[in-house]
Amino acid sequence: MKDFKPILKTLWKNKTGPFLLIVQIAVAFTILINVSFMASSKLHELTELSGLDEDVLFSFRSNLPVEPEDYVALLQQDLADIKNLNSVESITVTNSVPLSSWGVFYSLNASEDPDSYIAQAGAYAGSRDYISTLGLEIIMGRWFEESEMEFTVNGNSERSNSILVTKAMAERVAPNDWSTAVGKAVYINGRAYQIVGVIDRLIAPWAEWQGNERSVVFPSYIMAGENIFMVRAKSGQLEQAMDDVKALLMQQPSKFVTDLHTFQYTRETGFKAMESSFLILSGVTIALIMLTMLGVFGQARFTLMKRRRQIGTRRALGASKFHIMRFHILESLIVVGIGILLGSLCAMIVNVKLIELFRQDTVPYEYFLYGGIGVCVASLIAVIPTVYNAANTSPAIATRSV
Repeated sequence: MKDFKPILKTLWKNKTGPFLLIVQIAVAFTILINVSFMASSKLHELTELSGLDEDVLFSFRSNLPVEPEDYVALLQQDLADIKNLNSVESITVTNSVPLSSWGVFYSLNASEDPDSYIAQAGAYAGSRDYISTLGLEIIMGRWFEESEMEFTVNGNSERSNSILVTKAMAERVAPNDWSTAVGKAVYINGRAYQIVGVIDRLIAPWAEWQGNERSVVFPSYIMAGENIFMVRAKSGQLEQAMDDVKALLMQQPSKFVTDLHTFQYTRETGFKAMESSFLILSGVTIALIMLTMLGVFGQARFTLMKRRRQIGTRRALGASKFHIMRFHILESLIVVGIGILLGSLCAMIVNVKLIELFRQDTVPYEYFLYGGIGVCVASLIAVIPTVYNAANTSPAIATRSV
């Protein structure tokens, strides 16, 4: 293009303004790419499937107001009574509710050697109806047999050595083929456990944990002073089931029911901090784009005001409005393009540091491509009206004194 060389000469001659704009665009683009990727990651996590039938589930805490030796009998009676309610489909006792921000996790090893670390996983204890109550899908292997179920009283039990893991955890145990994880042994706190089944999805208790797709389930009835229950209501009877369960249990002396919430409420509460982070990151992204547009607009307006007489002279010498617009739009795109290239380099360096410090994922190249296109489009939107007005400068301007 014949205008390219004159544009570079013009930019080099008056380099302070363009240089500052290039630095501004580079810094904004560096932050924009990483922040937009973080926002996209947050959005993905907010919409992540839990693996549960969320619309029909609720949970609550309740106590066993008897001596420890009577825990088993009272727990079994409570489970049977609640399951017999007309509005209830099934019930399970567990140690934690997914996305509740409260629970335990274990490190899984390939052997007794502590250096054989595989990954960490959120830990759940599930009674016999755990799978059917939560609506989980076993995609390989089997659920626990009745003989494998253990009663855990105040954390003490001879726990079965059978466990189930989620598919994400199975992929860590058997990276080449996750389906071969069934039958393999893993070690938790130095004790061997055999994987007997793989669950498709079961999100861990912590929404913001990067490994929340990895979970492990033990065959255990949890019994203590307070217990956590998850209930599956019959379709369309969620509120009724919650009222029925509370009314039933409160008939017992010294019984209490607390933290009675639908799973939808638990999910919203668990993701509240992440949702706030997403809104803040989205706001920063929009603000950076607006800042870039204002920078380009300001620089273009300042430059064209200085060149008003020059533009009038070119018009007097026969330059068309189109030629004037093309020259200054191309000049703006060159400045923006250099800023984007410099910003891309800085963004990659920053992303490497974020990976090292916070284990963030690598930003895909699509973000650089679409981010660059977006900044160019935003710059054009900002500069075209100013350039259009400048192109309408009368040739008579060239004969006036400045």
